[in-house]
Amino acid sequence: MISHRLRAVVAGIPIAVLSTVIIASPGFAAESLRIATPLAGATVSGQLIIEGSIAGDAADLDLGLAPQSLGDCGSPLVETSIALAGEQFTTSIPTAALPDGTYCLIAVADAGRLSTVVADITVDNSATAPLEGLQLPTESLDGEETATQVPVVDSILGDLAVLGPLALGATAVLAVIVLGLGLWARRRTAA
Repeated sequence: MISHRLRAVVAGIPIAVLSTVIIASPGFAAESLRIATPLAGATVSGQLIIEGSIAGDAADLDLGLAPQSLGDCGSPLVETSIALAGEQFTTSIPTAALPDGTYCLIAVADAGRLSTVVADITVDNSATAPLEGLQLPTESLDGEETATQVPVVDSILGDLAVLGPLALGATAVLAVIVLGLGLWARRRTAA
């Protein structure tokens, strides 16, 4: 016969496991990842300069160029990793060894918890750029956002980083209620 204390401990194991999963969820990682340059449809040669920003706590960022075929991105042919020191980042990927064609820029933060893709980047190493492969960042002169930037869409649920702690709190309250009802039913049947 199993004691009621052992039953209570066994009943709490799924709650502890669920709480651990919720705490380790992506809600506590980086919140958003944005690539400012290059924009979709850009033609590059030589060094591909990548600029962007990341909000939230992120430790590392992996960037790669993957061949694009019929709108799908393949495996990256050229990759680079950077450790983030702040919200803004700038790095480069060499494209001289890549065959001419259309590629996807794939950015992955925090070991896959957050990612973004910029498609339709054309690598044309046979093109003679006026500054010999130097890619200048694009930015409007008047400080306003250009039409090619992706607007930020607010979530119906609000800030997603709040969902993890709310789910954890709701799970804890539910566990206390179930435990209390179990003990109450046990005492009632014993009496």
